[in-house]
Formats: sequence, structure tokens, C-alpha cells
Amino acid sequence: MNRNQELLQRREAAVARGVYTMTPVIAARAKNAELWDADGRRYLDFAVGIAVCNTGHCHPKVVQAIADQAARFIHAQ
Repeated sequence: MNRNQELLQRREAAVARGVYTMTPVIAARAKNAELWDADGRRYLDFAVGIAVCNTGHCHPKVVQAIADQAARFIHAQ
């Protein structure tokens, strides 16, 4: 069994049935318009969110802005 399948089985056991996954892929990392699954397979990300459509995954300026903010203040509950 590959890593992607292991993670999907783990997710199925832990997440409520009402939460739906469109594709059976566990994203391990992403850059620009691509993402890689837990087994290292590369995909074009056609399901990105609004901000990612504009900048791509992990845009250096966005990553830097997040790091700068996290160094100043993090409000999490």
C-alpha cells in the first residue's frame, strides 16, 4: 500500500462522513500551479483557492508576509 492510500484510510477512519473529498489525493507539498501527493506524484492543481489562482502556491512574497506576521503576533485558539 502506498503512502497516499494509507493517509486516505486514516482520514476515512477519523473524519465525519459528511465531509467530502473530490479526489483521492493527499497533497504533501505545492509550488506555483503544481502539487505533489504523499507518494511524490506531480499534479497540475486545477482546484486552487482564490488567492492561489492569483499568486500560485507558496509565492515568496506571500510566504515572507506570513513569516513576518507570525514573528510579530499570532492569535490562535
